[in-house]
Amino acid sequence: MKTNFHTHIYRCGHASGDVEDYVLEGIRKGYSSLGISDHGPLPDYLFDRMPMTDLEAYIESINSAKKKYSNKINIFSALELEYFEEFEAYYIDLKEKLDYLVLAIHYFTRNEKLHSSWGVSSKEDLKAFVDLTIKAIKSKHFDFLAHPDLFSVSYTDWDEHAIEASYKICKTAKEFNLPIELNANGVRKGLRKTERGLRYPYPNEDFWKIAKEVGVKVLINSDCHMVEELDDEYMNHANKLAKKWGLNIIKKLK
Repeated sequence: MKTNFHTHIYRCGHASGDVEDYVLEGIRKGYSSLGISDHGPLPDYLFDRMPMTDLEAYIESINSAKKKYSNKINIFSALELEYFEEFEAYYIDLKEKLDYLVLAIHYFTRNEKLHSSWGVSSKEDLKAFVDLTIKAIKSKHFDFLAHPDLFSVSYTDWDEHAIEASYKICKTAKEFNLPIELNANGVRKGLRKTERGLRYPYPNEDFWKIAKEVGVKVLINSDCHMVEELDDEYMNHANKLAKKWGLNIIKKLK
């Protein structure tokens, strides 16, 4: 059974293709379920994301595709969102309009400044990233955690801080029955040299060894930003890695 719950369209500003383009590709490639989950707008903060003025049209385009293709594929409406405590009411409102919400910590606050998770480079950064991830999981607004090992893009040492961070994320996700995502987009970025040899920026094999030990549920998603990435060689390789690492793979969201 082929599924993908992490799909981007042109509205976020750094992807291409519209809802129907991905749906038709999903049908052609034999997918049973496809979740459209573009980067959602926020009431504040200026990121590379969908404009708030596009939100209603975005939801309507997914609902229209559901009606048109319901006999061929299961289509779900979603958004990938950052977590900020001040937007609690906004998340609750979105849950009423959409099938699910994806948690993604691309940004975190430390010393009252906003930092990118792509640039986690110190134990203080790592702690702030993990603390926000755990707080977001505990909010219960979200249905899975995207690329939980994003911190390893820049934090390449597998030291006691990285190990502790990984256990905290995995154990909290397990406690709150929140699946975590093995993300194929990190595989697309290719192998790179690190202190521990050739590694993907993510998925980080050492992180996923801990995920296996903890027994947390795992979704394999494409995180596609172009139609041709929905079912490409990198998505296939991500599936092979998950099986090789013995992960607790699921194919459905509750």
